[in-house]
Amino acid sequence: MISIKNLRLKYPNAEKKIFDNLNLTINNNEKVLLLGPSGSGKSTLLNVLSGIVPNLVDLPMKYDELTIKSDCGVIFQDPDTQFCMPKVYEELAFVLENLQVPRNDMDSRIESALAAVGLDVNKDQYINQLSGGMKQKLAIAETILQETDTLFLDEPTAMLDSESTEDLWKMIKQVWDKKTVIIVEHKVNHVWQHIDRVILFNYDGEIIADETPQVILRDFEKLLSEYGVWHPNAWEYAPSALNNPTQSNNDLGTLYFKDITIKRAKKNLLQIPELAISSGEWITITGQNGAGKTTLLESIMQLIKYSGTFAINNETIRKIKQAAKHMFLVYQNPESQFITNSVYEEIFIQYKNQSKASLNAKQATDAMLEMLQLQAVQNQHPFELSVGQKRRLSVAIALSSSSKFLLLDEPTFGLDSHNTFNLIKLFQARIQSGQTIIMVTHDSELISRYATRKFNVENQFLIEEKSDINV
Repeated sequence: MISIKNLRLKYPNAEKKIFDNLNLTINNNEKVLLLGPSGSGKSTLLNVLSGIVPNLVDLPMKYDELTIKSDCGVIFQDPDTQFCMPKVYEELAFVLENLQVPRNDMDSRIESALAAVGLDVNKDQYINQLSGGMKQKLAIAETILQETDTLFLDEPTAMLDSESTEDLWKMIKQVWDKKTVIIVEHKVNHVWQHIDRVILFNYDGEIIADETPQVILRDFEKLLSEYGVWHPNAWEYAPSALNNPTQSNNDLGTLYFKDITIKRAKKNLLQIPELAISSGEWITITGQNGAGKTTLLESIMQLIKYSGTFAINNETIRKIKQAAKHMFLVYQNPESQFITNSVYEEIFIQYKNQSKASLNAKQATDAMLEMLQLQAVQNQHPFELSVGQKRRLSVAIALSSSSKFLLLDEPTFGLDSHNTFNLIKLFQARIQSGQTIIMVTHDSELISRYATRKFNVENQFLIEEKSDINV
């Protein structure tokens, strides 16, 4: 049993407590889903119940009673935070070493775990060379090897494609019969009918409902949507698609691809014989994890070598400085692009560089903070934010720029529905102003509802969905 009584917890720079007098009991072998608005403390609570706080992360925290399991497996929202070794096999062997597994038994168990999550790598594969989705598969393989009786899953499939998400939840459900499982997840359709309880939190980290999934959806659907909590009917509340999304009076140029070949370890990773992307388009790119989607965005920004030609209008782009004049890349890991010491400054400097009137920049910054619900954390350091807040901030920085082309790598992963829908409205406004969005995403609803053109990475080619012809 897992139990906590009268939990009080506060981040050092926060204005208020995350939890105040929180009480919770989870029985053995229960499957529990934690739901609540972004910033309500779901991931923090997982860290407390798993012992990470305060044993590994020291936070000001008090409680009257705390009963947790010392033997548990944790899958973090950001898989990079749980790796200790440079190579995949070394990482998994490290887990087995701590379990005192004989050396002769290690290889077979490692290969079984990798096969279970569909991660095909060799023994010399470095972790830092994996895509975000492949890293998430590795994190789940680690948890399988631990063979614990308690699992804490914090967005375990956030960076996985649709097929991998479905396969992994099938695999997790096959092994969880005699396990206690506590889940924070946005893709709830895969687990909604298979869990015992849904615990619903409000903005203040208070439990306002603890019921079966059926009762939660019946009695709290409207509140779930107000909170931005994903539920089986959430997309019914999404913004409507634009009638003529590509019609704009402001032509900001065309991005042209010719004879592009991107390699990985001397092998062709992705090829684009010819492609033109016009002003005001919303392009989505999807495909299996590791297919080269992120690498394509980085190549467009001139961060990775390639052969062939990228051009904007008649200007061939060869240097990072050239690309930066026209394009802005939002990384899969938001922390890669933060450069200031506060949320406010990250956005303000973008507007300030566009206008000599600091008052206008301030007004624009305040409006962006309000739109993406970042006012309460505007004075915090970006690294202190939750994963969802970091993601919103990284996209806000891009939207605050004057770039013609916005390159977005999984911009909605880890976001609640409220903030996802707000971002969609902002994206639509940019499209109507003539800006172009090129987005890597696994979100099938977003792709089907809003993309003006849809591409898949298949067999090392970028293929447009409306035809069977390589483009």
